Amino acid sequence: MNNQEATKDRTIIKTVLATLTLLVFFFLQGEVVAVNGIEGAASALIRGGIIGSAAVAAIVFSLIKHKNLTAIGFRKPEPGASRKLLYYIPLLIIALSALAAGIDYQKGAGFALANLFLALCVGIAEEIYFRGVVCSIWLEKGAVKAMVISSILFGLCHLMNVLGGAGLTETILQIFFALAYGVAFALIFIVSGSIWPCILLHAFHDGCSFLSADGSLRTNILVGIFQFAVMITYIAAVVKRNKTVLSRPAAPEEQNAVR
Repeated sequence: MNNQEATKDRTIIKTVLATLTLLVFFFLQGEVVAVNGIEGAASALIRGGIIGSAAVAAIVFSLIKHKNLTAIGFRKPEPGASRKLLYYIPLLIIALSALAAGIDYQKGAGFALANLFLALCVGIAEEIYFRGVVCSIWLEKGAVKAMVISSILFGLCHLMNVLGGAGLTETILQIFFALAYGVAFALIFIVSGSIWPCILLHAFHDGCSFLSADGSLRTNILVGIFQFAVMITYIAAVVKRNKTVLSRPAAPEEQNAVR
């Protein structure tokens, strides 16, 4: 086996391990609340704590192995990255559109705060594993390959929603939307060189979704179509504006970041 084949094997193994690690934590958070019949704010807090533990595990591992967190994307965004990424405005609009049916005030402030905590933990954990780890280790194979692989895995991992009681049709739609969102987050990560914008945008999106009131079927369909249309337009615009960044080979520091 030559060095190139060995490197590819290590990349695949690391990708599988990172994905399985996060899936284990997501499986645990669902099982703990389901088996114990925990609901409401307590459920969100426990789930957030377990998912947050996945992020802590990755952070501790990076500190032990690399002595820093830059290996998993915790660095300042590149100068001018916000402008190149259209100041993230389309993604903010997508997130806020989840509130088209209003905010659910009936469950109280405690429930809202618990769900915001859950949204933050999910945003941190998923971005660390899918962008900070998976996308990073595939960057040496090219930006497009890194973007595609990390996004596909991000989308497929939403199959776990079935275990949480979600319907198959709903889950399939979530997978496709997560796939598109994964592409957008990968673009942001690659162009900005930082995981911070991804975490904040991801948490904001989930926070809006968790706090939204239940809308009618018609409202949900219209919102979904609107969100998907804006997302595809945003991805196309960012790709067009950053063709040079996406086509260039990875820098040596990027190639060695997570080895």
